[in-house]
Amino acid sequence: MEWDEPQPPCIKEEEEEEEPLSRYVKEEEESMSREGEHLEELEEFPVIGVIVKGQDEDEDEDETAAGDHRGGPRARKLLAQMTPTVADAGEADVVSDILKHPFSKRTFPEKLDIVRRGRPTPKLVSLSQQGKGFVRHFQSSAYERYAWLTASKGHCRLYCWECLLFASDRTGVWSNKGFANLSCLSKAAVRHQGTAVHLKAAVLLRTFGEPRVDLRLSEQACRETDLHNEKVNKNREILKRLIDCVIFLGRQELPFRGRDDAAAAAAGWANRGNYVELLWFLAENNAELHYHLSTNKVFCGASGKIQNDLVQAIGEVMRAEIKKEVSEAPFVSVTVDAAADASHSAQLALVLRYVTAAGVRERFVTYEDLPSSRSAEDIGALVVRFLEEHECLHKAVAQSLDGTTAASCGPQGVQAKLKERAPSALFLHCHAHPLNVALSQGLSKLRECKIFFAHLSELAAFFSASPRRSQLLDDICQLCLPRAPPPRWQPTWRVVATASERRDALKEVFKHILEHHEQYDEDSVRCADGFHARLDDFDFCFLLHAFHGIFEQGDVLFRILQNKPLDVQLGLTRVKDFCDSIELERERFGAIYVSTVHMVGAPGAPQGDAQARYRQLHRNVLDNLLCQLHDRFEDHKQLMFLSLLDHQHFQAFRSKFPHAAFSSLAKSHGALFDLPRLKTELTVMYAMLDFKGKRPTEVLDFLHQKHLSASMPQLYRLACLAVTMPVSTATGQPASALKRIQTYARNTSGQPRQAALASMSIEKDFLMELKRRDHLYERVIQVFLHKEKTMDFVYKSAPLTSVKKILPLSSSSGH
Repeated sequence: MEWDEPQPPCIKEEEEEEEPLSRYVKEEEESMSREGEHLEELEEFPVIGVIVKGQDEDEDEDETAAGDHRGGPRARKLLAQMTPTVADAGEADVVSDILKHPFSKRTFPEKLDIVRRGRPTPKLVSLSQQGKGFVRHFQSSAYERYAWLTASKGHCRLYCWECLLFASDRTGVWSNKGFANLSCLSKAAVRHQGTAVHLKAAVLLRTFGEPRVDLRLSEQACRETDLHNEKVNKNREILKRLIDCVIFLGRQELPFRGRDDAAAAAAGWANRGNYVELLWFLAENNAELHYHLSTNKVFCGASGKIQNDLVQAIGEVMRAEIKKEVSEAPFVSVTVDAAADASHSAQLALVLRYVTAAGVRERFVTYEDLPSSRSAEDIGALVVRFLEEHECLHKAVAQSLDGTTAASCGPQGVQAKLKERAPSALFLHCHAHPLNVALSQGLSKLRECKIFFAHLSELAAFFSASPRRSQLLDDICQLCLPRAPPPRWQPTWRVVATASERRDALKEVFKHILEHHEQYDEDSVRCADGFHARLDDFDFCFLLHAFHGIFEQGDVLFRILQNKPLDVQLGLTRVKDFCDSIELERERFGAIYVSTVHMVGAPGAPQGDAQARYRQLHRNVLDNLLCQLHDRFEDHKQLMFLSLLDHQHFQAFRSKFPHAAFSSLAKSHGALFDLPRLKTELTVMYAMLDFKGKRPTEVLDFLHQKHLSASMPQLYRLACLAVTMPVSTATGQPASALKRIQTYARNTSGQPRQAALASMSIEKDFLMELKRRDHLYERVIQVFLHKEKTMDFVYKSAPLTSVKKILPLSSSSGH
């Protein structure tokens, strides 16, 4: 019982209202049953004490894992002997420690030790309450009256032991805040021990560590899950070997399937194709793979569908990674190049150029079928849709099109349609597009020119396809025509020059083949007869003379543009010189026409009409070339800012800042920069020897390596913008993306072209980089799972998760 202590005579006794219980009860009610009821002041009863120390009232508590409830034999033995005991008054403040480190977050041995030692019952000498003329003190006899009562010396508060350990609500008075109103302790304690929260916690305390029926029932499910996951592990290892085979064949540009004719099959030498043969080769040293291939009839992994699904899955992972890189890049440029597959279906190769932490990258992304209409609107819409799919339309700062794609001149061209959606996308001539090839592709709009370039391409291909023909060409002409590149990539000017300058020698070669026809195959004889006649054709020879001088000058211009990408003014000057020389070609029509007549005779049409027709053809050719050059280099005027990063002029820029180039940047891309800050950073770069002699790509690498991109953000953005422009080679890669596409097209000529398979070959270095990161397998498998449902590749939930699903009561209560 509490007892009254008289006040000292020197202190005036004041009338005090006893603190109402309702405030404490309300907190208790809100945390348990949310019932609000004011309680009357109660007679004084003894109280219990708990030790709590430094508990943050806002600290959250996780639920007790259901697995902690499953005690082992030792735990059950200890709990069988366990009886709640009254802790020694001298022991540590257990309650304070539990409030600081909640029971549910402890390990099972720690929980077991706390439960075994039982509730602490410290003496709370300091817990008292002022009454009317007396002071109430807590009496330890309250521990006997309420078997759940405990206390904290550190917090000088009373708590419920069961709720402290197992209550799911950690904001209540008895489980978190602590009780200290001695005037209404008895009524509050009686009320608390009848609540559902307390009763549930009491049951959980008494049954802690004992095995439960539902857990025993789940053991079978756990064993089945373990067996299933073990099977999934094996299946995934098999699938990884299939992925290895696909990657190997894709990188090496080898066909996947072979021919299986009946005779070879009967003899036991059936060609099952590279993919299947490679699988069985790997199986020779892999027992699991050998057993799988020999026994599994549902998912062997050798079918054409599985091969295609794996190729598509790898392609999707590569595209997803490219999309991720693009999302982190500040700027993007797009390159479009026309091509044709084995079925002669026109396709567009789409390439993105951007900056990553490793430097500037050019990535082949995909092939898209050329719209049947081949109109600028449809091609432009295709490119816009491609950029939107990769979420980089707003980042596009440049576009580069080959001659076929950019065939429409003026405001109706593909480049103009793309600019309508991406105004900042300058139309630039790509460093990897040979200028003469691009111009010849644009000239193919003219019927006569298209026929001419087709015969010219076949002429080079005729000799490159046969070593014997090539040797004959060397023996008679002492020259070599371009051999390796496919027709649309060969150096056109060189074929034109050879055919023009060595026409008579070439005729001797074809004449030799026709005279010794018995020594050559039918294809050689047929082609030789056609080429011999073609070299006497007036149209062919007229265009041969017309293009000879033009393409030679075009090749010189192309080399200047490649070697001096930052000297924009020099490039524009040479482009103007080239255009002037083409204008002068108009005056040479008479000489070209007369020379052709002397060479092969007059054309078949009447003389007056023929000369007018060829004059008009000559005029159309020159107009087409001038139109192409104007469109292809018009936007190059906006690249004057590139000289800001011309390393050859850094020393001069120290004394005289390049205001003209800076103004060009402000005019063309000023909205992308903080111009005053950029000018300061450029001045610092010019003045410091650390940047001396560094090209834009090297400046970018330096900023990355020294972690200066945040300190000089505007210079970093300028370097990114400069190297994103497709006017220079992307360093850090063995060749530009278009060169790699060229190599792939040459090596796979005559085969259907699949975008995903092309990505594996063209971007083989990128593919192997993904594989080295050890993320490729899992990502490919995740994509493949959406295509393949006949085999187990998905792990089931871990046993603990399964138990929680079976025991919602335990998981929610923290038991």
